[in-house]
Amino acid sequence: MAPLLAVSAVNVFSAPIFVHSLGLEMYALWFYVLTFSGMFGFADLGLGVAVGRYIGVALGKNDHAAVRGYWGTGNLIVIPFLTLVMLAFIGIGVGLGPKWFNVSPGNANLLRTCFVAGGLGLFFNYYMQYWLILSQAHLDFKFVGLLGAGMNLLQVIPSIALAVLTRNPLWLILWSTLISLLQLIIYIWHTRWKYQLGLDFRAASFARAREMAAYVGKGFAGLISASLLNSIDRVILGNLAPPKDFANYAFSANLGGRLQSLSVSVMGPVFFSTSRVFGSGREAASKIYNETFSFVFEWYLFAAIWTGLWHPVLLRLWLTHTMGLKAGLEMAPHVGPLLVPLVIAFGINAIANISGAQLGPLNRLGTQIGFSTAAGLLALAGVWLGWKTAGVIGAAYGFLFSRIAYLAQDLYTIHLIKAGGWLDFHTWLKMGAQGLVGAVFALSYLWLRSDSYWLLIPAALHGGLVATWLLRHSLRKALASTKFFGTYL
Repeated sequence: MAPLLAVSAVNVFSAPIFVHSLGLEMYALWFYVLTFSGMFGFADLGLGVAVGRYIGVALGKNDHAAVRGYWGTGNLIVIPFLTLVMLAFIGIGVGLGPKWFNVSPGNANLLRTCFVAGGLGLFFNYYMQYWLILSQAHLDFKFVGLLGAGMNLLQVIPSIALAVLTRNPLWLILWSTLISLLQLIIYIWHTRWKYQLGLDFRAASFARAREMAAYVGKGFAGLISASLLNSIDRVILGNLAPPKDFANYAFSANLGGRLQSLSVSVMGPVFFSTSRVFGSGREAASKIYNETFSFVFEWYLFAAIWTGLWHPVLLRLWLTHTMGLKAGLEMAPHVGPLLVPLVIAFGINAIANISGAQLGPLNRLGTQIGFSTAAGLLALAGVWLGWKTAGVIGAAYGFLFSRIAYLAQDLYTIHLIKAGGWLDFHTWLKMGAQGLVGAVFALSYLWLRSDSYWLLIPAALHGGLVATWLLRHSLRKALASTKFFGTYL
C-alpha cells in the first residue's frame, strides 16, 4: 500500500493543475473518454481473475504443469478477445460519443480521436493487468506494488507538463497508452525470468478451458454488470449536466477514486491468500477478512471524518495555490459540497473490496454479481433523482445512498465465513472514538470561520494525532528494530 499512497498523493495534488491547465471543457472531455473506458471493464473476459484463481489453487498443490496449462489457455483466448473489444470501443466511441456526451461541435472530432487513442490504451492496459495477476498469484506483491508506483509516477508527472504545454487531452491519453505498453513489456520480462513462463500456447488445451469455463462465465457476467454500472453515475451526468458541473463532479469523484484505489492493494493478497486456503474451512477465510477489515476500516473512517471536518480550509489552501487565487476561490465552493459524500461513498467501496475479493475464491461469483448489479441500478436511480431534485449535489448524495448494496455484500460475506467486520463491537468502538476526537477539534469552528487559515493548526493536530495512533504498532516495531530504542522498548 505504501507505493500506492505516494502515487495517490501525487495524483491528488496534480488534479487541480490538470483542471487549470486544460480548462473545464477539455477536462470534462478527457473524463468522458475515461468514463467510457470504465464501462469496458469486461475487456479481458474475466480470464485474468479466473486464471489467477486456478493458478493460485495449483500453486497451493505445487502442480506447476497445471499452472502452465491454465496460463497458456488463458493467453490463447484473451488476446483475440481483447482485440475485438478494442475495435468495439473505438467504433462505439467514434460513432456515438459526440452524440451522448455534452461536447461542443468544434470539439467533436477531437473527442473521436481521443476514443481511437483510448482504444489502443484499453488493449495494452488490460493485457498488462492479465500479466500482473500472474505475479499476484505467485504472491509477488512487493514487485507489483513498486512497479505500479513507478509506472504511475512516470505517467502522471510528464502528463502535468503535457497538460500545461498542449492543453489537449489527446496527448495525455497517448502518453498513458505508451506507459501501459512499457509496463506490459516489463511484466513479460519479469515473468520469463522469475517464473519461466511465456505465452505458452503449446500448453493450452480444451480440457483446461472447459475446467475454467463455468468460473469464467460467472466472472464475465459479473464484469459486464460491474463495467456497465460502476461508472453509471458519470455516464448519466455526462448526458444530463453541463460540462462545468460534470467537471466538478468528476474532479471530486477522481479524488474519492484515488482514496479507493489504495484498497486495491489489499485485494490481491486477500484474493490469492483465500484461494490458497480454499477447502480449509471458514476459519482461515474469516481470519483473512478480520485482519484486513480492521486495518482498512480505521484509515477510511479517518479519511472521511478528516475530509468532512476540514475540507473548506483545505480546498481553499490547495486550489488557490495550484490554480491561482481567483480560479481556486471560484472552484472551492462548488467542489466542497460534492467532496464529502463522494469520499464517504468511495470509502464504502474500498471496504467492500475486501468482501468482493473473497467471494470469488469462495465460489460465490453469482452472489457478487447480484450485489454489484444492485449497487449500479441504485446508483442510476439515485443520481438521476438527485439531479432532478437538487442538481449535482443531489446526484452526489444519490450515489452515496446507492452504496447500501455494498454494505449488504459485506454483511453477507461476514455471515458466510463467520467473521466480525461491521458486526464486531470493536468496529463501532473505533467509530465512536474517532468521532469523539473529531468533535473535540470541531469546537474550533466556534471561534473561526470555516475557511480561515488558522483552522490549519487544529486540522494538522487532528490528523497527526489520529494518524500516529493508527500507526502506533508499526512505529513501535520500527523503533524496536533500531539499536538505541530497542534496548529500552
